[in-house]
Amino acid sequence: MANEEAMEPVYEEVVKWKTLSLTHVEYPEGDKVGKYFAIYSLAPLVIAIVLATLFVSRRDLHTATLGVGVILNHILNQVLKKMYAEPRPVIRAVVLEEHGWPSNHSQYMWFVCIYAVLFIQCRLHFRWSWSEVAWKLLAISGSLAAAVVMSYSRVYLQYHTVDQVVAGSVIGSISAVVWFLVTQYCLTPYFQTITGWRISEFLLIRDCTPIPNVMWFEYLSTRGEAAKRKKKERKVQ
Repeated sequence: MANEEAMEPVYEEVVKWKTLSLTHVEYPEGDKVGKYFAIYSLAPLVIAIVLATLFVSRRDLHTATLGVGVILNHILNQVLKKMYAEPRPVIRAVVLEEHGWPSNHSQYMWFVCIYAVLFIQCRLHFRWSWSEVAWKLLAISGSLAAAVVMSYSRVYLQYHTVDQVVAGSVIGSISAVVWFLVTQYCLTPYFQTITGWRISEFLLIRDCTPIPNVMWFEYLSTRGEAAKRKKKERKVQ
């Protein structure tokens, strides 16, 4: 009896495995353009990491509000997807939990890129010159091109229909304009008060809003401070 019990088969519980859709992107085998688009689909993740790194290194409130806007834009996308529950155009072997309308990638990229365009046009000012006009035009064109390529790639890889991508683009663009206006006229007036809090001083939180061109200001400040310290070191020696 003991041997018979030992010989009985043991039935293990079947474990269902799921693919993390955050980084899992499929493309047609042998399609080099599709491969590049699949890699480019990771751009939202890269942007999120860059924003987090930028805030940790700079501790600027405007960067923090942009991060909050990105999060709210993503939440809006998830709410709309659950409300409309529109399926994706192609059913794949790997089941994606989220629906297709509106396109998350398109909404994300258009939000970030339109916000960048508004920031460059309205916030970055140093002195009027042809070089400033040229680099602004180049930066704005690059931002819009990045959003267009992302939208096209989602249709090319058959993750979304044209309607789903257009919806994501429009919603992301409108959300960017609304959040920029909220930041500019509702939140920015309180930045100075926030930076005066003890917790903000402890965390080195700062407000760079009054500075028209932060990059140029930091460059001059760093170069000037480095020159002063070198002079002091020479005097001591």
